[in-house]
Amino acid sequence: MKISKINNSNNIYHNPKNGQQSFEGSRRYIHIGRTYLNKIGEEINPQTVEGLSKPSRFLLRLFTPKRIKELAQMNCYAADKLKNNLDELYGKDNYTLIVIGRSVASIAETMRYMGSDVRIIPLSGLSYGIPKKIPNKEVYKSYLDLIGINSETISKNKERKYILLDFVCSGESLKNADCFIKNYMLKNNPENLISMSVNQALGNDYDSKFALLFMLSRFKEFSPVGRLSLYNLKNSFEQACFHTSSEGRSNMANYLRKLFLFNVFDGLKRGDFDNSCTKEIQALNKHYLSARVLIRELQRIFKDDCV
Repeated sequence: MKISKINNSNNIYHNPKNGQQSFEGSRRYIHIGRTYLNKIGEEINPQTVEGLSKPSRFLLRLFTPKRIKELAQMNCYAADKLKNNLDELYGKDNYTLIVIGRSVASIAETMRYMGSDVRIIPLSGLSYGIPKKIPNKEVYKSYLDLIGINSETISKNKERKYILLDFVCSGESLKNADCFIKNYMLKNNPENLISMSVNQALGNDYDSKFALLFMLSRFKEFSPVGRLSLYNLKNSFEQACFHTSSEGRSNMANYLRKLFLFNVFDGLKRGDFDNSCTKEIQALNKHYLSARVLIRELQRIFKDDCV
């Protein structure tokens, strides 16, 4: 990641030329934001955010780029709607959400803080199917066992739904993830383990704004897990945590995720989030939606299937 040339726009976006994240804002903004984020400590959660003084919370809101505020707001809105829809469909405490990869991970993480039973597992690049030889499957199975995703647990809770969830474009990635988990990681094919797209799960709340945000991977940068392909399962435990993943090693990545989470927890506390993201949509139109860039992005999306 890079910090762009100093200016006063105080925005964040993806550079379409190199795919890197850029920060349009003065170093003063970043310095002040980091100073107040450091008051929270390493662990950021609703309790530590609430423990901040009112002036600290006010200044963090003031020095947060508008687009991060909007993404945090959209994240909270999606988490709230998704939780309500699944609670109504399966019962409030009668399902476990197993989120595949990074696309929906920050939303699922928020749902966890809202009281849902959530597992977020790194698993990427399944669009083209499952290779015949998968090295280090036992490492990934050990990781799943550790977080309670195994045949014994699922079989003992037959009345409980275990929901594999991801954002889908073609649908191949979620289908292959379902096949991999059931056929390689579990001893049987449990009927209470089902697959669902976030597109479907959001119901009427899934609109063109969310479609664009998911298609252009706008929540991935804030995911609590990293990217993990079937060829690199030896890194399962490392990529299962943001702070140990390859994606979480830069200071800027840590700063942006922490700033995003502050706004998520602050928004949950205040309850003032909706599905408006005017600045973000405007910026995406500006930086992404030229014909050449859009074609390249769509090719990448359908290749990776948005995992």
